[in-house]
Amino acid sequence: MDQSSMSREQLEQRASVVELLVDAGWQLNNVEAFEHDLWLNAEVTGRKRVPTCIMELNYSVEDAYVSFAAAQFHEGRAEYVIYVDSFETAVEVIQTLLVAADQMTVAGAAQLSQQLAAAYPGEVFFFTGSEKIELNATNALDVFHKFNSEVA
Repeated sequence: MDQSSMSREQLEQRASVVELLVDAGWQLNNVEAFEHDLWLNAEVTGRKRVPTCIMELNYSVEDAYVSFAAAQFHEGRAEYVIYVDSFETAVEVIQTLLVAADQMTVAGAAQLSQQLAAAYPGEVFFFTGSEKIELNATNALDVFHKFNSEVA
């Protein structure tokens, strides 16, 4: 989505998500592209590095999702998409991720997916590249373990 196709309300929502990320110490990517009205998959992309991993968070206004990834060279990665039905839900999800971010590990990100899947049933997914797997409290850790074992 580009800036010119967003409503005033969507631009304000994007600005408040940007503020949340910047206040939490995240570095924003693609800001110049968005400001120059180039089309982007997600209107907000932020990255943060902590001693235990690097994280990326994306928020798409148009497609109504928050995606999150945590990766560390020797531990693999945990990444998932949370579909949201409102801006308020998006902010709840983002705040949950930001609160956990400073102490995040790949294993912690996988565990957090269990909590998010319980809070937002039917809305948290892992994408393998060829399939979409719905995450829940029962399968989340197994999905990440299996994926990281296949990649290693």
